[in-house]
Formats: sequence, structure tokens, C-alpha cells
Amino acid sequence: GQYLCDLVDCCADLGGKILVLGSPQQRNVLPGLTARQAWDLAAQTLSGAVARAAMHGLVICFEPLSPAETNFINTAAEAIRFAQEFNSAAMKIVLDVKAMCSEVEPIPRIISESWPHFAHFHANDKNLKGPGFGDVDFGLIATALTQVGYGGWVSVEVFKFEEGPEAIASRSLEYL
Repeated sequence: GQYLCDLVDCCADLGGKILVLGSPQQRNVLPGLTARQAWDLAAQTLSGAVARAAMHGLVICFEPLSPAETNFINTAAEAIRFAQEFNSAAMKIVLDVKAMCSEVEPIPRIISESWPHFAHFHANDKNLKGPGFGDVDFGLIATALTQVGYGGWVSVEVFKFEEGPEAIASRSLEYL
């Protein structure tokens, strides 16, 4: 808990406004814990950081991730329920295209149903590359973000770097 509070303080000191909490394998349900116990432990662990974020006017965005990455909170709907338990404007979620590709619902519907509970957006393809490097239709995604009135950052998050940083950044920006 204290480490997360320190990260919130660091973000505030650096002038940041949003902290994204993904941590796929680090947040797996510990052996011997039930899903409810893991949920309660995560909420307890984050409670001080959420209070600290509220004090600084920051937002912590919990990231739902695919079942291939973690066994804890795999859908936007689950992440929203988790964030709402804090009853604080300092706790929201981040939507991630790669993670949403593992959900049953189409991405535009997830965006629509998740608004206004997300405060950040990761643009990436299910192939672990940037937008425009795969077959995910970001036109539909951009339309959905516009329709809900999202005005926050859209960050490109990649995990395969063969093309190099300059090509990834320029091609992703041009595509978006």
C-alpha cells in the first residue's frame, strides 16, 4: 500500500494527472485465496493510494486485462465494479484495445457501456503492435470515443518493437 501511495506522490510531484495500474502477473489471485478474498485484498491494498490520489486531484486507472495476462479482473465491466467500490472520482479504469479484443462484446459497445468510468485509453492491436499494424478497425473505435464525449489521452502501447520506435510512433500517429 505505501509503495502505491509513494507512486501517487511522485506522479503529483512530476505534474502528472493519471496513473495506470496494469501489472498483469503481479496481480494474479494468490494461491489459497478465493476470488472474493483477492478482490477484498486488492481493494484494501489500493485504498490508501486512492485517498492520496483524491488529495492530489489525480486519477488511478485500473486496467482490465485478458485472461492470458492475469486471472484477476479481465473485463471492463469487472473493472468498473471494482473501481466503483472506492466511491471516489480518483478511481476509474483505463480501456485497452488489445485487452478488449479478448472480450465477447464488440469494442465500440464496451466503450459505450464503460463511459464515463474510464479516464485513459490504450490504442494497440491484438497482435501486440500499434494501431494500423494489424486488423483492428480503429475507425469504429474513434467513432465510439467521439460519441461518448471522451476528451482524454489516447496512448499507443506496443509490445513488439521490430519496426523500431520512430516507425511505430509515426505510423501509429498517421493511422490514428
